[in-house]
Amino acid sequence: MHKYFGWFGMPGTIMLSCLLSLTAVILAFSFRTKDRWLCMAAMLLSTVGDIFMDNFMDIGSKIPIPPFFVGAAFFICAHIAYIFVYRTLILEREYTLVNPGFRAAIVFVLVCGVLVIGKSLSGGSVNWGMMALCVVYMCIIGANCACICSFAWSAKSIRSLAALGAVSFFISDLIIGYNVLVGYPGDTIWGLIWWFYPIGQFFMILCA
Repeated sequence: MHKYFGWFGMPGTIMLSCLLSLTAVILAFSFRTKDRWLCMAAMLLSTVGDIFMDNFMDIGSKIPIPPFFVGAAFFICAHIAYIFVYRTLILEREYTLVNPGFRAAIVFVLVCGVLVIGKSLSGGSVNWGMMALCVVYMCIIGANCACICSFAWSAKSIRSLAALGAVSFFISDLIIGYNVLVGYPGDTIWGLIWWFYPIGQFFMILCA
């Protein structure tokens, strides 16, 4: 998808991320609700994360920490912000947090986590530092996915598409985690990230 957004000499990934942030900003200033402000913060944090993840303008050479880790830190903050977004909506509407949507998301996240970690451990050499980062990250994005799926189950409206966004976002990060821990034989599946990721962000922003 990002290949269609390479405008004004900017990488398509960064341009697409900026457009998603612009969407979140417009919605925040249009509705001026707590969940919209938090959603805007989450998307802006994600865009900064994308800048580091893509090493935009060789930003990695200007900082002492590998840009991947800095980007991951920003995305962790973004996921926490999204948790607050949808937890706020659940509380405002007096929905139950633990429901079938919540449980299904937890099972989905755990199965994916066990499969990826198991595959990594079976490969022999393990980067335990990267493994620890991936486990922490998966716990946070898993909590985000479960919270959003809980909201989606209770909402039973067009806003239930937030679950599609959460799962899509999770899959994009799962691909990255798998690549970091296990590695891919080719680059084809890597392109899927920039389909799952923007679709996920779009529905999470729109349905908040």
